[in-house]
Amino acid sequence: MRPLLTLLAFIALAGTDASAQGQWAREIGVVGGFARFMPAGGGQPRYADRLDLPGSASAYTTLFVVIPLTSRLALEPAIAASHSTFKEASDLSPAASSSNVRLTLRADVAIAAGLYIAAGGLLRYKDLDDAHDIQLGALGAVGYRKDLGSRLAARIEFQWISQRKTDSIVPTNVYALLLGFSHRLPRLRARAATSALPSNRWRAAFGMAGGYVRTHLYGSESGFDIDAHETVVHFPGSGSTALPPLFVVVPLRGRVALETAFGGQRTQQPGSTTIDGQLSTRLDLAIYRGGYVAGGGTMHYIARTGRPGFAAAGAHVATGYRFPLVGGLDGRAEVSFTTFKERRDFPLAQSTLAVLLGVTMALD
Repeated sequence: MRPLLTLLAFIALAGTDASAQGQWAREIGVVGGFARFMPAGGGQPRYADRLDLPGSASAYTTLFVVIPLTSRLALEPAIAASHSTFKEASDLSPAASSSNVRLTLRADVAIAAGLYIAAGGLLRYKDLDDAHDIQLGALGAVGYRKDLGSRLAARIEFQWISQRKTDSIVPTNVYALLLGFSHRLPRLRARAATSALPSNRWRAAFGMAGGYVRTHLYGSESGFDIDAHETVVHFPGSGSTALPPLFVVVPLRGRVALETAFGGQRTQQPGSTTIDGQLSTRLDLAIYRGGYVAGGGTMHYIARTGRPGFAAAGAHVATGYRFPLVGGLDGRAEVSFTTFKERRDFPLAQSTLAVLLGVTMALD
């Protein structure tokens, strides 16, 4: 790690003749992708692979902000957080709770047109059934970024994370290949010129939502009545039976837009693989001055080793309010309700109430 930090310092002082693609701008973005966990220190064969769209606090930070210091040097803080609780009314399954918060701060250095390296540190808080711990670590990255227009950019990077041992957590290394999208923010003096959203109009946008999700599972299995509640808070990201966390808005005509949302995770370790994917499509109808209602369908696919996969279809309704933030970046607050009927291969019905905050990046 020390040689990489030395290289960062050398490049930062080596001049400012980078091309425009090598220069940093104020940005906010999101990443997701593949990560492999391996125990640190010594050739142990155990591992776990995880593919996340978007990422989660279990592997790496997801939401990042780029703060330029010079044309070639920038600071990048990032965060991911989640909290979940589960309680079954008849105590057929034990109650459980967990929290995971990940914070990183790193220095990004542009070394050529689009090419960059980065290094920094991380702080992780983990709580499992009231047993909590704080884990420190270091990270390094090398990547390539490319402008997709005047406001949007994409990047792909390889990231290495070293997580130190604590009293209850073994030391691990994480090797990740991540794809990210970011939105360029205007300069501070340009914020005053930001205009409000067009009345009752939609614009093409890519976004992500996260917040509070409460799911009720009920029904009968093997002769036992089941009545369980699961509460999840994700930042960013949303619960598995609410609107999936990533979405694309496509204006159709007048006040109507088509919104398609998606998300998924695949976890694999020796002898076990789990897949959890979501896809939702709905129509959004603008009402007045940012207010809207929405309705549509959603599909949730689950597969586990040793059991056949199944897909559950459900219905989804929502109401919300959208508002401008800064140049091309908009926010929205939304309350939604999603329901799934019981089926032969999954005998529990589900209903989900979600209160979500979202951010959208204009594509036009």
